[in-house]
Amino acid sequence: MQLVGDIGGTNARFAWLDDKGIPHAPLTLAVRDYPDIGSAIRDFVNRTGGNSPREFAVAVACPAMADQIKFTNNPWVFSKTALTAEFGLERLVVVNDFTGLAMSVPYLGDDDLITLFDGPGRPGQPLAIIGAGTGLGVSGLLPHDGHWIPVQGEGGHVSLPAVDDLDYEIVKFLSAELGRVSAERILSGMGIENLYRALAAIDGVDVLPKTAAEVVEGAMVAKDPLCLKVLDRFCLFMGGVAGDLVLTLGAFDGVFIGGGIGPRIADFMKQSGLKERMIAKGRFRDLMNDVPVRLMTAQYPALLGCAKILTA
Repeated sequence: MQLVGDIGGTNARFAWLDDKGIPHAPLTLAVRDYPDIGSAIRDFVNRTGGNSPREFAVAVACPAMADQIKFTNNPWVFSKTALTAEFGLERLVVVNDFTGLAMSVPYLGDDDLITLFDGPGRPGQPLAIIGAGTGLGVSGLLPHDGHWIPVQGEGGHVSLPAVDDLDYEIVKFLSAELGRVSAERILSGMGIENLYRALAAIDGVDVLPKTAAEVVEGAMVAKDPLCLKVLDRFCLFMGGVAGDLVLTLGAFDGVFIGGGIGPRIADFMKQSGLKERMIAKGRFRDLMNDVPVRLMTAQYPALLGCAKILTA
């Protein structure tokens, strides 16, 4: 049997592949409920009445190159060699979570995407993939000889780009706490919480801490001014990082935004300054303006991407 998985900072998602290589009956498990990946896999197998997997492709929210996999935002650690032996796997493929997500992009339908900002793009050029959830994931797809080659990196940990005075104040505030301020320190669930705290301090407002979900609800439902300011700045930073990614990869055929936060604030993103910040790249503004931006709304795209990797 062929198994696929997608493990982030909060959730572990698994699915079996059917005889056409398509994930079916996916199940989401909370990482905090299991001491390690092996126990989560065994529980999934028991719950679904399956046999021990023969092949397993898994997307992990951390670097995936070495034998030891240590997650960035959850406590799990595992060895590829040991996991292969534990389950008697004939084949194990471990990729970065956004590599798995990126590989799903060519197979998504119109119902799986929302166009935030349209544009003609540049067909035949690379695609950029970025998304905020528990952490910030970044990848790309490079076209080659009729196939797609995913970029496996850790672009979520690039330095956060500051553009205007408020950006610099935010980076200064967080640098005093964190030392180095990566893009993930803003463009993630914990990043929204950091941004809320930073903007409150900069404005001289005493507030109680809020979770990312509370900040989003405060902006989208209660129209709280500080929460709205947080989401506005979040979108500006997202635009800046996405634009840098486009230029770095030459991804002029499109940006795809994944992760769990985007779909919750889709309408806000359309009205935000995200596109303006993304295209504000000096002499490359006109070229950047042609790049479409789409939001991924598929429920389990990384599982589909892992399926394509496993069955290629």
